[in-house]
Amino acid sequence: MNNNVIIIGAGQAGLTAAMSLRDQGWTGPIHLIGAEDQLPYQRPPLSKGYLAGTETAEELTLTSVQALTEHQITPHFQTEVVNLDRATKHVHLSDGSTLGYEWLIFATGSKPRQLDIPGNDLDGIHAVRTPKDADALRASFTQGGPTVFIGGGFLNLEVAIEAVHHGSVTVLEAAPQILGRVLSRPAANALADYHASLDIDIRCGVTIERILGKNGHVTSVALSDGSTIAANRIVVSVGAIARDELAAHSGLETAGGIIVDQQLRTSDPAVFAIGDCSVFPSVYAGAQMRVESVQNATDHGRYVATVITGSARHHYQAVPWFWSTQGQRRLQIAGLAGPDDEARIIEQDESKGKLVVERLRDGEVVAVETINAPGPHMKARRALATLAAVPLQLTS
Repeated sequence: MNNNVIIIGAGQAGLTAAMSLRDQGWTGPIHLIGAEDQLPYQRPPLSKGYLAGTETAEELTLTSVQALTEHQITPHFQTEVVNLDRATKHVHLSDGSTLGYEWLIFATGSKPRQLDIPGNDLDGIHAVRTPKDADALRASFTQGGPTVFIGGGFLNLEVAIEAVHHGSVTVLEAAPQILGRVLSRPAANALADYHASLDIDIRCGVTIERILGKNGHVTSVALSDGSTIAANRIVVSVGAIARDELAAHSGLETAGGIIVDQQLRTSDPAVFAIGDCSVFPSVYAGAQMRVESVQNATDHGRYVATVITGSARHHYQAVPWFWSTQGQRRLQIAGLAGPDDEARIIEQDESKGKLVVERLRDGEVVAVETINAPGPHMKARRALATLAAVPLQLTS
Protein backbone atom coordinates (compact mmCIF):
# COMPACT_ATOMS: atom_id res chain seq x y z
CA MET A 1 0.00 0.00 0.00
CA ASN A 2 1.26 3.49 -0.89
CA ASN A 3 1.77 5.45 2.33
CA ASN A 4 3.32 8.62 0.92
CA VAL A 5 2.38 11.99 2.36
CA ILE A 6 2.74 14.65 -0.31
CA ILE A 7 2.88 18.27 0.77
CA ILE A 8 2.35 20.85 -1.98
CA GLY A 9 4.06 24.02 -0.80
CA ALA A 10 7.40 24.33 0.97
CA GLY A 11 6.76 27.41 3.06
CA GLN A 12 6.29 27.66 6.80
CA ALA A 13 3.04 25.67 6.83
CA GLY A 14 4.33 22.87 4.61
CA LEU A 15 7.64 22.48 6.40
CA THR A 16 5.96 22.50 9.81
CA ALA A 17 3.57 19.78 8.68
CA ALA A 18 6.45 17.64 7.40
CA MET A 19 8.53 18.00 10.57
CA SER A 20 5.49 17.49 12.80
CA LEU A 21 4.57 14.28 11.03
CA ARG A 22 7.94 12.85 12.04
CA ASP A 23 7.53 14.19 15.58
CA GLN A 24 4.14 12.43 15.75
CA GLY A 25 5.66 9.13 14.68
CA TRP A 26 4.82 8.97 10.97
CA THR A 27 7.25 6.48 9.40
CA GLY A 28 6.15 6.55 5.78
CA PRO A 29 7.72 8.65 3.00
CA ILE A 30 7.17 12.42 3.04
CA HIS A 31 7.57 14.52 -0.10
CA LEU A 32 7.85 18.31 0.20
CA ILE A 33 7.22 20.09 -3.10
CA GLY A 34 8.12 23.76 -3.53
CA ALA A 35 8.11 26.04 -6.57
CA GLU A 36 10.99 28.21 -5.35
CA ASP A 37 14.62 27.24 -5.90
CA GLN A 38 15.68 27.40 -2.26
CA LEU A 39 15.16 25.91 1.17
CA PRO A 40 12.04 26.93 3.10
CA TYR A 41 12.43 30.37 4.66
CA GLN A 42 10.47 32.77 6.84
CA ARG A 43 8.78 35.71 5.14
CA PRO A 44 8.16 38.20 8.00
CA PRO A 45 11.80 39.45 8.17
CA LEU A 46 11.70 40.34 4.46
CA SER A 47 9.87 43.58 5.27
CA LYS A 48 11.90 44.27 8.39
CA GLY A 49 15.39 43.05 9.32
CA TYR A 50 16.31 41.47 6.00
CA LEU A 51 15.27 44.56 4.05
CA ALA A 52 17.22 46.76 6.46
CA GLY A 53 20.29 44.55 6.13
CA THR A 54 20.38 43.51 9.78
CA GLU A 55 19.41 39.90 9.00
CA THR A 56 21.11 37.67 6.45
CA ALA A 57 19.66 35.23 3.94
CA GLU A 58 21.01 32.40 6.08
CA GLU A 59 19.04 33.70 9.07
CA LEU A 60 15.82 33.53 7.03
CA THR A 61 16.24 29.82 6.36
CA LEU A 62 13.98 27.54 8.40
CA THR A 63 15.82 24.27 7.85
CA SER A 64 18.82 22.69 6.16
CA VAL A 65 19.46 19.92 3.68
CA GLN A 66 20.96 17.92 6.55
CA ALA A 67 17.84 18.35 8.70
CA LEU A 68 15.56 17.27 5.86
CA THR A 69 17.76 14.23 5.28
CA GLU A 70 17.78 13.33 8.98
CA HIS A 71 13.98 13.53 9.06
CA GLN A 72 13.77 11.52 5.83
CA ILE A 73 11.84 14.26 4.07
CA THR A 74 12.35 14.23 0.30
CA PRO A 75 12.47 17.80 -1.09
CA HIS A 76 11.38 18.69 -4.61
CA PHE A 77 12.40 22.34 -4.98
CA GLN A 78 11.91 24.43 -8.13
CA THR A 79 9.12 21.97 -8.89
CA GLU A 80 5.38 22.40 -9.31
CA VAL A 81 2.43 20.03 -9.32
CA VAL A 82 0.90 20.35 -12.78
CA ASN A 83 -1.96 17.91 -12.24
CA LEU A 84 -3.66 16.19 -9.32
CA ASP A 85 -5.53 12.98 -10.08
CA ARG A 86 -7.63 12.31 -7.00
CA ALA A 87 -9.21 9.19 -8.45
CA THR A 88 -5.86 7.38 -8.63
CA LYS A 89 -4.22 9.41 -5.84
CA HIS A 90 -1.32 10.61 -7.99
CA VAL A 91 0.30 13.97 -8.63
CA HIS A 92 2.16 14.83 -11.82
CA LEU A 93 5.15 17.13 -11.37
CA SER A 94 6.70 19.71 -13.66
CA ASP A 95 9.89 17.63 -13.89
CA GLY A 96 7.91 14.86 -15.59
CA SER A 97 7.73 12.53 -12.59
CA THR A 98 4.63 11.10 -10.91
CA LEU A 99 4.08 10.39 -7.22
CA GLY A 100 1.32 8.43 -5.53
CA TYR A 101 -0.03 9.35 -2.10
CA GLU A 102 -2.09 8.14 0.82
CA TRP A 103 -2.47 11.67 2.19
CA LEU A 104 -2.00 14.99 0.42
CA ILE A 105 -1.65 18.42 2.02
CA PHE A 106 -2.14 21.72 0.20
CA ALA A 107 0.15 24.35 1.74
CA THR A 108 0.28 26.53 -1.35
CA GLY A 109 -0.06 29.85 0.48
CA SER A 110 -1.19 33.03 -1.22
CA LYS A 111 0.00 35.48 -3.85
CA PRO A 112 -0.12 39.29 -3.89
CA ARG A 113 -3.25 40.84 -5.33
CA GLN A 114 -2.41 42.73 -8.51
CA LEU A 115 -2.96 46.46 -8.81
CA ASP A 116 -5.44 47.03 -11.62
CA ILE A 117 -4.85 50.62 -12.72
CA PRO A 118 -3.19 52.22 -15.76
CA GLY A 119 0.59 52.26 -15.44
CA ASN A 120 0.82 49.13 -13.30
CA ASP A 121 3.30 47.63 -15.79
CA LEU A 122 5.95 50.33 -15.41
CA ASP A 123 9.40 49.62 -14.00
CA GLY A 124 9.99 50.72 -10.42
CA ILE A 125 6.91 49.02 -8.98
CA HIS A 126 7.83 46.63 -6.18
CA ALA A 127 6.22 43.93 -4.06
CA VAL A 128 7.96 42.25 -1.12
CA ARG A 129 7.18 38.56 -1.27
CA THR A 130 10.54 36.84 -1.76
CA PRO A 131 14.18 37.54 -0.84
CA LYS A 132 14.77 38.59 -4.46
CA ASP A 133 11.96 41.13 -4.13
CA ALA A 134 13.53 42.56 -0.97
CA ASP A 135 16.97 42.63 -2.60
CA ALA A 136 15.60 44.61 -5.55
CA LEU A 137 13.86 47.11 -3.28
CA ARG A 138 16.94 47.55 -1.10
CA ALA A 139 19.00 48.27 -4.21
CA SER A 140 16.43 50.83 -5.33
CA PHE A 141 16.57 52.59 -1.95
CA THR A 142 20.26 53.31 -2.49
CA GLN A 143 19.25 55.60 -5.36
CA GLY A 144 17.30 57.78 -2.93
CA GLY A 145 14.27 59.85 -3.78
CA PRO A 146 10.61 59.57 -2.79
CA THR A 147 8.80 56.27 -2.19
CA VAL A 148 5.05 55.90 -2.53
CA PHE A 149 3.26 52.97 -0.90
CA ILE A 150 -0.08 51.81 -2.26
CA GLY A 151 -1.92 50.07 0.57
CA GLY A 152 -1.82 50.74 4.31
CA GLY A 153 -1.47 47.19 5.61
CA PHE A 154 1.11 45.50 7.81
CA LEU A 155 3.74 44.91 5.13
CA ASN A 156 3.77 48.41 3.68
CA LEU A 157 3.85 50.06 7.09
CA GLU A 158 6.83 47.89 8.06
CA VAL A 159 8.69 48.67 4.83
CA ALA A 160 7.93 52.38 5.19
CA ILE A 161 10.03 52.44 8.37
CA GLU A 162 13.09 51.53 6.28
CA ALA A 163 12.13 53.64 3.27
CA VAL A 164 12.04 56.88 5.23
CA HIS A 165 15.82 56.61 5.74
CA HIS A 166 16.27 57.05 1.99
CA GLY A 167 13.84 59.81 1.04
CA SER A 168 10.31 61.09 1.53
CA VAL A 169 7.57 58.51 2.09
CA THR A 170 3.85 58.65 1.31
CA VAL A 171 1.43 55.84 2.18
CA LEU A 172 -1.85 55.81 0.23
CA GLU A 173 -4.80 53.87 1.64
CA ALA A 174 -8.25 53.70 0.04
CA ALA A 175 -10.03 52.87 3.32
CA PRO A 176 -10.82 55.45 6.03
CA GLN A 177 -7.97 54.14 8.22
CA ILE A 178 -4.84 52.02 7.98
CA LEU A 179 -5.23 48.34 8.86
CA GLY A 180 -8.99 48.75 8.73
CA ARG A 181 -9.76 45.04 8.29
CA VAL A 182 -7.82 43.95 11.36
CA LEU A 183 -7.38 46.84 13.78
CA SER A 184 -9.57 49.18 15.83
CA ARG A 185 -9.59 52.90 15.18
CA PRO A 186 -7.72 53.77 18.44
CA ALA A 187 -4.87 51.35 17.69
CA ALA A 188 -4.72 52.40 14.04
CA ASN A 189 -4.58 56.05 15.04
CA ALA A 190 -1.78 55.37 17.52
CA LEU A 191 0.32 53.71 14.80
CA ALA A 192 -0.50 56.45 12.30
CA ASP A 193 0.62 59.10 14.81
CA TYR A 194 3.89 57.24 15.32
CA HIS A 195 4.53 57.08 11.59
CA ALA A 196 3.74 60.78 11.31
CA SER A 197 6.39 61.47 13.97
CA LEU A 198 8.88 59.84 11.59
CA ASP A 199 7.76 62.13 8.73
CA ILE A 200 5.84 59.34 7.01
CA ASP A 201 2.84 60.88 5.27
CA ILE A 202 -0.19 58.58 5.55
CA ARG A 203 -3.23 59.53 3.48
CA CYS A 204 -6.45 57.55 3.93
CA GLY A 205 -9.62 57.62 1.88
CA VAL A 206 -7.78 58.34 -1.36
CA THR A 207 -8.43 56.99 -4.86
CA ILE A 208 -5.56 56.38 -7.25
CA GLU A 209 -6.33 57.09 -10.90
CA ARG A 210 -3.11 55.97 -12.55
CA ILE A 211 0.65 55.59 -12.25
CA LEU A 212 2.63 57.95 -14.43
CA GLY A 213 6.05 57.28 -15.89
CA LYS A 214 8.81 58.38 -18.22
CA ASN A 215 10.96 56.13 -20.38
CA GLY A 216 9.17 53.12 -18.95
CA HIS A 217 9.87 53.94 -15.28
CA VAL A 218 7.50 55.34 -12.65
CA THR A 219 7.67 59.05 -11.91
CA SER A 220 4.49 59.77 -9.94
CA VAL A 221 1.06 58.65 -8.80
CA ALA A 222 -2.05 60.53 -9.94
CA LEU A 223 -4.98 60.78 -7.51
CA SER A 224 -8.66 61.33 -8.24
CA ASP A 225 -8.55 64.85 -6.79
CA GLY A 226 -6.20 65.91 -9.58
CA SER A 227 -3.03 65.92 -7.48
CA THR A 228 0.12 63.93 -8.19
CA ILE A 229 2.76 62.54 -5.84
CA ALA A 230 6.32 62.13 -7.06
CA ALA A 231 7.74 58.62 -6.83
CA ASN A 232 11.13 57.14 -7.65
CA ARG A 233 9.62 53.80 -6.72
CA ILE A 234 6.26 52.41 -5.69
CA VAL A 235 5.66 49.57 -3.24
CA VAL A 236 2.33 47.79 -3.68
CA SER A 237 0.60 45.66 -1.07
CA VAL A 238 -3.16 45.56 -1.51
CA GLY A 239 -4.00 42.15 -0.11
CA ALA A 240 -3.37 38.58 -1.13
CA ILE A 241 -5.24 35.84 -2.98
CA ALA A 242 -5.19 32.18 -1.99
CA ARG A 243 -3.32 29.88 -4.34
CA ASP A 244 -6.19 27.49 -4.86
CA GLU A 245 -6.11 27.04 -8.64
CA LEU A 246 -4.84 23.45 -8.58
CA ALA A 247 -7.36 22.49 -5.90
CA ALA A 248 -10.21 24.01 -7.87
CA HIS A 249 -9.03 22.35 -11.09
CA SER A 250 -9.01 18.97 -9.34
CA GLY A 251 -12.63 19.42 -8.25
CA LEU A 252 -12.11 20.35 -4.60
CA GLU A 253 -14.49 22.88 -3.06
CA THR A 254 -13.06 26.41 -3.10
CA ALA A 255 -14.40 29.88 -2.31
CA GLY A 256 -11.67 32.47 -1.93
CA GLY A 257 -9.46 29.61 -0.76
CA ILE A 258 -9.68 25.85 -0.26
CA ILE A 259 -12.65 24.96 1.95
CA VAL A 260 -11.82 22.63 4.85
CA ASP A 261 -13.66 21.27 7.87
CA GLN A 262 -12.80 21.34 11.57
CA GLN A 263 -10.01 18.82 10.97
CA LEU A 264 -8.65 20.83 8.02
CA ARG A 265 -9.86 18.20 5.54
CA THR A 266 -11.06 19.30 2.13
CA SER A 267 -14.11 17.87 0.38
CA ASP A 268 -11.83 14.87 -0.33
CA PRO A 269 -11.09 13.11 3.01
CA ALA A 270 -7.58 12.16 1.84
CA VAL A 271 -6.68 15.78 1.10
CA PHE A 272 -6.03 18.59 3.58
CA ALA A 273 -5.37 22.32 3.17
CA ILE A 274 -3.46 24.44 5.68
CA GLY A 275 -2.17 27.97 6.12
CA ASP A 276 -2.91 30.94 3.86
CA CYS A 277 -4.60 28.85 1.15
CA SER A 278 -7.28 27.34 3.42
CA VAL A 279 -10.70 28.61 4.47
CA PHE A 280 -11.48 26.96 7.79
CA PRO A 281 -14.18 27.19 10.48
CA SER A 282 -12.83 29.46 13.20
CA VAL A 283 -14.29 28.97 16.66
CA TYR A 284 -13.17 32.52 17.43
CA ALA A 285 -14.84 34.18 14.46
CA GLY A 286 -17.82 31.83 14.45
CA ALA A 287 -17.49 31.58 10.67
CA GLN A 288 -15.43 30.15 7.82
CA MET A 289 -12.44 32.37 7.20
CA ARG A 290 -8.98 32.57 5.68
CA VAL A 291 -6.18 33.81 7.93
CA GLU A 292 -2.78 35.02 6.75
CA SER A 293 -0.28 34.69 9.58
CA VAL A 294 2.74 32.68 10.64
CA GLN A 295 0.82 31.46 13.70
CA ASN A 296 -1.99 30.11 11.56
CA ALA A 297 0.43 28.42 9.17
CA THR A 298 2.46 26.69 11.86
CA ASP A 299 -0.50 25.73 14.06
CA HIS A 300 -2.28 24.28 11.04
CA GLY A 301 0.86 22.34 10.13
CA ARG A 302 1.20 20.86 13.60
CA TYR A 303 -2.48 20.04 13.87
CA VAL A 304 -2.82 18.28 10.52
CA ALA A 305 0.06 15.99 11.51
CA THR A 306 -1.96 14.83 14.54
CA VAL A 307 -4.96 14.10 12.33
CA ILE A 308 -2.95 12.04 9.84
CA THR A 309 -1.22 10.07 12.60
CA GLY A 310 -4.45 9.53 14.51
CA SER A 311 -3.38 11.44 17.60
CA ALA A 312 -5.75 14.43 17.29
CA ARG A 313 -7.87 14.85 20.42
CA HIS A 314 -10.08 17.75 19.34
CA HIS A 315 -11.03 19.87 16.38
CA TYR A 316 -8.69 22.70 15.35
CA GLN A 317 -9.08 25.54 17.84
CA ALA A 318 -5.76 27.36 18.24
CA VAL A 319 -5.99 30.98 19.37
CA PRO A 320 -5.24 33.25 16.39
CA TRP A 321 -2.60 35.89 17.04
CA PHE A 322 -0.69 38.35 14.90
CA TRP A 323 2.24 40.71 15.27
CA SER A 324 3.96 43.51 13.42
CA THR A 325 7.12 45.40 14.30
CA GLN A 326 7.14 48.96 12.98
CA GLY A 327 10.23 50.77 14.19
CA GLN A 328 9.85 51.29 17.94
CA ARG A 329 6.28 49.99 17.95
CA ARG A 330 5.45 46.32 18.50
CA LEU A 331 1.84 45.60 17.61
CA GLN A 332 0.32 42.31 18.79
CA ILE A 333 -3.23 41.06 18.35
CA ALA A 334 -4.80 38.09 20.12
CA GLY A 335 -8.12 36.80 18.86
CA LEU A 336 -10.26 37.92 15.94
CA ALA A 337 -12.38 41.05 15.80
CA GLY A 338 -14.58 42.47 13.07
CA PRO A 339 -14.97 46.10 12.01
CA ASP A 340 -18.23 46.40 13.95
CA ASP A 341 -16.87 45.09 17.25
CA GLU A 342 -16.59 47.64 20.05
CA ALA A 343 -13.16 49.03 20.93
CA ARG A 344 -12.39 49.91 24.55
CA ILE A 345 -9.06 51.39 25.63
CA ILE A 346 -8.08 49.91 28.98
CA GLU A 347 -4.48 51.13 29.23
CA GLN A 348 -2.45 53.81 27.50
CA ASP A 349 0.94 55.43 28.09
CA GLU A 350 1.87 57.69 25.18
CA SER A 351 5.35 58.34 26.59
CA LYS A 352 6.15 54.64 26.09
CA GLY A 353 4.01 54.12 23.01
CA LYS A 354 1.95 51.68 25.06
CA LEU A 355 -1.67 50.89 24.28
CA VAL A 356 -4.08 48.07 25.22
CA VAL A 357 -7.45 47.88 23.47
CA GLU A 358 -10.15 45.30 24.14
CA ARG A 359 -12.48 44.36 21.28
CA LEU A 360 -15.94 43.35 22.45
CA ARG A 361 -18.87 41.64 20.75
CA ASP A 362 -22.15 41.46 22.64
CA GLY A 363 -20.28 42.48 25.77
CA GLU A 364 -17.67 39.71 25.51
CA VAL A 365 -13.99 40.16 24.73
CA VAL A 366 -13.18 38.53 21.40
CA ALA A 367 -9.77 40.10 20.79
CA VAL A 368 -7.13 42.25 22.43
CA GLU A 369 -4.83 44.66 20.58
CA THR A 370 -1.62 45.80 22.23
CA ILE A 371 1.22 48.11 21.27
CA ASN A 372 4.43 47.81 23.29
CA ALA A 373 2.57 45.74 25.88
CA PRO A 374 3.73 42.09 25.70
CA GLY A 375 2.41 41.18 29.15
CA PRO A 376 -1.24 41.97 28.42
CA HIS A 377 -0.90 40.26 25.04
CA MET A 378 0.20 36.99 26.61
CA LYS A 379 -2.55 37.22 29.23
CA ALA A 380 -5.08 37.69 26.46
CA ARG A 381 -3.84 34.65 24.56
CA ARG A 382 -4.07 32.48 27.65
CA ALA A 383 -7.55 33.75 28.48
CA LEU A 384 -8.86 33.40 24.94
CA ALA A 385 -7.56 29.82 24.81
CA THR A 386 -10.24 28.89 27.34
CA LEU A 387 -12.95 30.47 25.17
CA ALA A 388 -13.99 32.25 28.36
CA ALA A 389 -17.14 34.33 28.10
CA VAL A 390 -16.08 36.76 30.83
CA PRO A 391 -14.23 40.09 30.53
CA LEU A 392 -10.46 39.64 30.55
CA GLN A 393 -8.42 41.26 33.31
CA LEU A 394 -5.43 42.60 31.43
CA THR A 395 -3.92 45.31 33.58
CA SER A 396 -0.17 44.78 33.76
